[in-house]
Amino acid sequence: MTIGHFDVFPNPSKQGSQDRPFVVVVQSDYLHVLPTRVVVPLVIEGGIRPIHRLNPQFEIEGRKLYFHPVEIAALPVRALRSPVANLEKYRYELISALDLVFTGI
Repeated sequence: MTIGHFDVFPNPSKQGSQDRPFVVVVQSDYLHVLPTRVVVPLVIEGGIRPIHRLNPQFEIEGRKLYFHPVEIAALPVRALRSPVANLEKYRYELISALDLVFTGI
């Protein structure tokens, strides 16, 4: 299975998956040979107090969810099963949130 940039997967972690049901792959496709992927959770509405640019909102499977890049993590590729969506069309919003975390810009 190919895992692409901004693919959305069910959260493989049993702990926290109720409030963070999905993760978004933010690792570049250029690094596809690595055995892990850097991901950011999508948090349910009410699970965080969103900050405008930091936590863009998306709808996945009929649920309002917030991108939460301050909880960035790495997961093994084998833990990511079938993607449920891709957020490539929101590239600007996702990268803008990551830039805010890493550069403050």
